[in-house]
Amino acid sequence: MSRWGVAVALGQVLLPANLAAQLGEAQFGGIASYGTGSAWHGGAGLIAGVGAGRLIYVGARWVYHFGSSAVQTDTGGTFQVRDRAQTFAADVGLQYPVGALELVAGVTIGAVRFAQRAEPVSPGTGAAQSSARVEFLMAPNLSVQLRVSRFLVIPEFVYSFVGSPDLRWPVGSQGPILSVRIVMPFEVQRIRR
Repeated sequence: MSRWGVAVALGQVLLPANLAAQLGEAQFGGIASYGTGSAWHGGAGLIAGVGAGRLIYVGARWVYHFGSSAVQTDTGGTFQVRDRAQTFAADVGLQYPVGALELVAGVTIGAVRFAQRAEPVSPGTGAAQSSARVEFLMAPNLSVQLRVSRFLVIPEFVYSFVGSPDLRWPVGSQGPILSVRIVMPFEVQRIRR
């Protein structure tokens, strides 16, 4: 074995124990969000993820959006219409350390269940109606991880590209969604190679 081969072999055996390890961590917590579309508005949910070596983030989210109400009129009468949405999605992204912060750029992929409930405003205009549709979600996202005591506070910007559900009245389904995640990180593994 050459001199360089011996040096490389010794380096691989001895150096990893002396080098600073990258930290892998699991994250569990809650999310609060607000979107501009009529089905979004305020929302809250749960989030779980893993920052593998603090290089790649993979997670899952469930968010219930409280939506909004509006009075709608068509040939069937006048109704108080409430739009709501639930998001079931997976997140994947790349983490970039920026000083004491970590920037995560990625994508959210999943499904959104849109629900619409219509209550008649005046008597004789028909019965209450409910309908729901599920649409595919693809949303680029950008977030910043800030360490505050034992928690991570993660402001996030998502732009929702989701299909328009075929409901009786149009639903605002696309647009920006701003979120704040508060999670508890747990060290899961130190990655040395």
